[in-house]
Amino acid sequence: MFFSRWGQTIREYLDDARFRENSRIRLIIYLALGVVMFAILVGSILPPRYHFTIGQTSPVTIRSPITTVDSAATQAAKEAAEQKVPKQYEQSTQVETDAVNQVDTFFATAAQVVSSKSMPTSQKLDTLSSSAPKGVSQSTLQALLTESPAQINTLQKDADRIVNDLLGAPFYQESMQQAGLLVDRQLLDNFDLDKASRLIVQNVVVSVLKPNMVYQAAATQRAKQQAAATVPDVMIHQGDLIVSKYGIITASVLSRLQDVGVYAQHPNFGVAIGFAAFIALSIGLLAAYVERRSPRRRLDNLMLSILGLVFVLMSILIVLTKWVANTAGTTSVAYVLPISLGAMLITVMMDSSLAVVASFYFSFLLGASLSFNYDFVFYGFVASLVGAYSVAKVTSRGTFMRAGFFVSLMNVGAVITLHLLQTNRSEDFHSFSLHIGLAALNGIIAAILAMGVLPFFETAFGLLTPIRLLELSNPNNPLLRQVLMEAPGTYHHSLIVGNLAEAAAEIVGADPLLCRVGAYYHDVGKTKRPAFFVENQMTKENPHDKIAPSLSHLIITSHVSDGLEMQKKAGLPKPIQDICATHHGTTILWYFFNKAKELDKNGTVKVDDFRYPGPKPKTRECAILMICDAVEAAVRSMARPTPNRVEGVIRKIIRDRLQDGQLDECDLTLQDLDVMIGAFMKTLKGVYHSRIEYPDIDKLRKEVAK
Repeated sequence: MFFSRWGQTIREYLDDARFRENSRIRLIIYLALGVVMFAILVGSILPPRYHFTIGQTSPVTIRSPITTVDSAATQAAKEAAEQKVPKQYEQSTQVETDAVNQVDTFFATAAQVVSSKSMPTSQKLDTLSSSAPKGVSQSTLQALLTESPAQINTLQKDADRIVNDLLGAPFYQESMQQAGLLVDRQLLDNFDLDKASRLIVQNVVVSVLKPNMVYQAAATQRAKQQAAATVPDVMIHQGDLIVSKYGIITASVLSRLQDVGVYAQHPNFGVAIGFAAFIALSIGLLAAYVERRSPRRRLDNLMLSILGLVFVLMSILIVLTKWVANTAGTTSVAYVLPISLGAMLITVMMDSSLAVVASFYFSFLLGASLSFNYDFVFYGFVASLVGAYSVAKVTSRGTFMRAGFFVSLMNVGAVITLHLLQTNRSEDFHSFSLHIGLAALNGIIAAILAMGVLPFFETAFGLLTPIRLLELSNPNNPLLRQVLMEAPGTYHHSLIVGNLAEAAAEIVGADPLLCRVGAYYHDVGKTKRPAFFVENQMTKENPHDKIAPSLSHLIITSHVSDGLEMQKKAGLPKPIQDICATHHGTTILWYFFNKAKELDKNGTVKVDDFRYPGPKPKTRECAILMICDAVEAAVRSMARPTPNRVEGVIRKIIRDRLQDGQLDECDLTLQDLDVMIGAFMKTLKGVYHSRIEYPDIDKLRKEVAK
């Protein structure tokens, strides 16, 4: 009981004009929508942040949210390529020249020393030793003193030849370790010398040999850089496994986490600020569109709140999809997200043009949550647009299922299109077929959810959707059955008014279904006292003839308040109640005013005392019902309803309503009123058409019997 009373209080507040039209509340709704959407979606937009240490066990499976370069693996590959680059050397001819000069100087000195007759042996050794290359042994010097000048000259030529042969070709530092063997091989292969001579030449040549290949550090570094530059980057692709659940965090894992941007001690505030700006801009543009809509399609605060709830609902579904995608390690699950649900709900509860605008937002939010993937932006936009247009005209709940199948078909087309647009179709057939299957399932899920969620909005906010209207139009509704059983004339009158109102609404762009169903319920209050209304009087006896005109006025006008009370008790939506409250506006009961005036001897009767309490119609649907109710009653009371007379009566009724100011608060134009007359005439021809006069059957039978 407490919750029922509490819910009724909230419903009354939401229906109150002070809530529906308050500009401050409107601003609060926009701000609250932005804050709530940011709070819900920011976690799915921001990449997850982990702070691990080497050796720690990962509590979750982590996959790469983006495609990027694996810096550690790439660096290792570059270093390996650099290691394969040989050192760069340049051959120096100066080394060979210097070596030959040393050999020539040494042997020339030896020849002079040996030729001298006056120089003692010790001085000869000292002189020869001073000119000898570093490394020439004492035994070589002594052996050389025993040779003749001619032999020394021969040894010089042989040594020069060996030096030229060895240093004329690349001679590396590593070759120095085998210098003795190289010289021996030259002596044995190319020279015919005795053992003593070979030892002298070998010792001298080995002493002057030096590497002639000079290391080029700069050239080596350039070669390494060129080799490293040719190594392709090692990539981490979106969806690649970084570390599995319970896996060990190694240095390479830590590096990969840093590369994909999920390793940090603090969240990425730059992305958060950017997304906040994205939400603010989106809500601002949405508000600009909503506020600039024509007055006929303007959303009051209640409908704006419902629009916000749909955005929140879709944000929650997007976040759940992102969570499932992260858990499963693949974004394929996003293809089954019923992204068209939001557009379907907005179309049914509001209109398709607003749903088209909302489709942009839903698709961009989906793409943003999935690493700003354009494929999902396109996919979500196609699904949302198709969903919006598929339920533009709801005639039954089966419309949702047909829309679901159509959405599924277009989703499959979108997936195939995106697959064909890929220049590098790396996904295998299994993934492609999975995407098609999930896309086909998408529309069916959206339709089922739309049918399940819509009654919640209808009940919680008293919304009057096409589905709800179709349910209310069922003749088995308790209120309609009550009218049929207790006031059959009123029931028939309501049916005809419904036909007139539906035809007029279609031609002026109002809601035909609301007009028809509103007409069915507009006179339910007459069931309180059905005999006081002429359409329910089966005899010529009129109870109003026995009571005062003021009392008749009270009884007649009370059917409006009685009807409102019955509708509220039955839980009928506010638009239906508004039609009931305004279908007479503040018009005057001229019949009873005239009757009271005839009985009044003091002249105290005022015309305003015989008005309906109102209020006046504020919507096109309410105004159409007012006119249709008066037209049906007037035409029904005509003795000979010819087309010209009927049209004249209709124009007079409309003119009277205009002159009395009954249509001042609604947005029906004079052009609308004029085209409505044609719709009335067409409908009334089918109801009050002329009939032939049938002969008296009994009289004819008697004449035939004679």
